[in-house]
Amino acid sequence: MSDSASPSASVSLSESTDIPAVLDQAGIDYVGVHDHRLLAIYHTGIFNVVTESEPVSNAHTLQIKCWEAPLPARDDGRSPQELLEDFAAVFDGGNQS
Repeated sequence: MSDSASPSASVSLSESTDIPAVLDQAGIDYVGVHDHRLLAIYHTGIFNVVTESEPVSNAHTLQIKCWEAPLPARDDGRSPQELLEDFAAVFDGGNQS
């Protein structure tokens, strides 16, 4: 699973966003864990997506962490940080920090 060296990002969205709907539209598989968390599978990497004060169906900010790096056999040469940045860009609505 994850460790302290796993890359992470904060994403601020310009408006309330239904995160599962964005993932569905992008063709990204995910599993809802509870109202404030889901796990998304992007290029065989697993990303933990968490909101603090609002549900994932109506989010303004996200915390995304690479929970498990892509499988080595499916690795396309991008680092987990690059993959995380590509995944965060799917939300394309705000600033990353």
